[in-house]
Amino acid sequence: MIKITHYMRQRIIKRIIDVVMIIFLVITLFPIFWMVYSSFKDNTDILSGRILLSRAENAGVEMAADRGFIYVCGADGAVSKIDKTSRKIVKHVSVKSMATSFALDDEYIWVVTGDKGMKQLRKSDLKKVGSFSYHLKDINVSKIASSVVIKEGGKLWLSLELRDFEKVLEFDTSKQKFTSVIDIQNELSPFQVVSMAKYGNDLLLGGDKGLLVVDLDKGKVVSAYPIMVGSITAKVWDIKLHDGKIYLGTSSGAVIFDLKKARNSKVYSSASGLISDHVNKIMFHGKYMFFGTNRGLSIMDVSTGSIQNLDKLFIPISSGKTSKEKLTSGAILSLIVDGSTLMLGTTAGRISYIDLGKGIPSDWFQLPLGHVLVKWRNYIDMWYNINFGLYLRNSFIICGITMLLAMVFATTAAYAFSRFRFPGSNLASNLILATQMIPAIMYLIPIYIMFVKITLITGLPVKGTFFGIILIYSAFFIPFSIWILRGFFAAIPVELEEAAKIDGCSPLQVFWYIALPLAVPGIIATGVYVFLTAWDELMFAWVLTNAETLTIPVGIRLFVGNYQNRFDLMMAAATVATIPVMVLFFMLQKYIVKGLTAGAVKG
Repeated sequence: MIKITHYMRQRIIKRIIDVVMIIFLVITLFPIFWMVYSSFKDNTDILSGRILLSRAENAGVEMAADRGFIYVCGADGAVSKIDKTSRKIVKHVSVKSMATSFALDDEYIWVVTGDKGMKQLRKSDLKKVGSFSYHLKDINVSKIASSVVIKEGGKLWLSLELRDFEKVLEFDTSKQKFTSVIDIQNELSPFQVVSMAKYGNDLLLGGDKGLLVVDLDKGKVVSAYPIMVGSITAKVWDIKLHDGKIYLGTSSGAVIFDLKKARNSKVYSSASGLISDHVNKIMFHGKYMFFGTNRGLSIMDVSTGSIQNLDKLFIPISSGKTSKEKLTSGAILSLIVDGSTLMLGTTAGRISYIDLGKGIPSDWFQLPLGHVLVKWRNYIDMWYNINFGLYLRNSFIICGITMLLAMVFATTAAYAFSRFRFPGSNLASNLILATQMIPAIMYLIPIYIMFVKITLITGLPVKGTFFGIILIYSAFFIPFSIWILRGFFAAIPVELEEAAKIDGCSPLQVFWYIALPLAVPGIIATGVYVFLTAWDELMFAWVLTNAETLTIPVGIRLFVGNYQNRFDLMMAAATVATIPVMVLFFMLQKYIVKGLTAGAVKG
């Protein structure tokens, strides 16, 4: 039997107490840590209950073959250099971007992003050799759905899929700068560009409402065509020029469009035998025409018109087997032919090889996972989403003035109650305490009615003003502050004040020079409590303020409503709102501790 000495027992008990205290500390601080952590998450992850940070979509949106290598470009800003013979990735880099598109030439890969401008990568080693900003104002990059870019000669043209962004940027590769911005407002506006093609000296732009023709010499839209399939306006996902014809991959099938007659000359859809009406990509190779859709691949023999559909293309990500039974469907975003092999890129970062001779999948591989999404921009987007700066300023004004008023009135009243006896002093003291026994919500309707009546009688606005909300906050916090500060003043020895009176001090001088300095820790502790409580108050601020006087709690509440549920921005705003409070607490920590422990030790 092990004998435990008294001192060892005390040490064990102390360690157990320390562990329990640490556990309670972690439990207490966990909501704060989780709030900060969630402020860096994507809103979709929060809504879906996902705990870990998600990864960027690594869809293969562009592919090109050059000098024994295949370049696969992903929507997450990643570029994989794949050896044609071994079919293995020999180099992989990522600019870690969003809404990304690519243009490739003999020497460089031009990476157009929604959040980091345009990057220039050298194809030989995938090193970044250039970075270019769009210099666009009032653009909320988090709302950019996609980007599109094409290159011809020494020029690049690019645009962003963003509401009310109707511009095409032109970049000169020899001058290494953006040379012009083309305004594409037209009769189909608002128009969001999702595809491009060079057509002679014109630029064809496909978008959510049809097709635009931009004269590059004039720098403006010269024609706008709504693309109608049946009675539905089709979104143009892809534009291809072949044998003098314009082929459009749309949300309602593949369309051959006649510019001169301004109408569709032919439509390929599920009614014609395609696997799906949603055509993302069109490509021609020899006698074949390929349709990359949201459900798989359709291959048409142009000479005979026969169509072969392949919906089982990829092996699931979670499976390492290669059995045919494990093949699954995929949305095709990019196509390239290398010899007798067709390569397909899909939304899940899977690349499939199709044997054109047999018309079946022959191999596949998985692109590296996208980068971890740490949404630093949540802290920027919250300023765009609501006027958070105004609410921050309002909170400082309201809470600061409330704290000052409460401390001025409560300090003098608390001193009077603790030092003087007058008729009704005990009753008044008890009534002050009694005000804290009534739930605050019971005052809401009477106060609202009172504000309305004051405005009707005097003509002076009270509701929605700083004066009104500060008045109510002060009325709530002064009674509580009096009760707290009364105890601090009562703990000060009366003999000190009597000695000061003997030395010739007046009652006011005794209060100012003796009692007040000794009560400073208690005053600071009470003032901090008043500030923090006013800072977090929502109910009265929600009802008694207007658009110009809203406080932070009301502003944070606006992130969730009928038109948006941005919990990610709410967490970012809550984190920012916590910082001033934490700074105030740590600055005044020693005074708060003194105030909380005042009177605990006698002597």
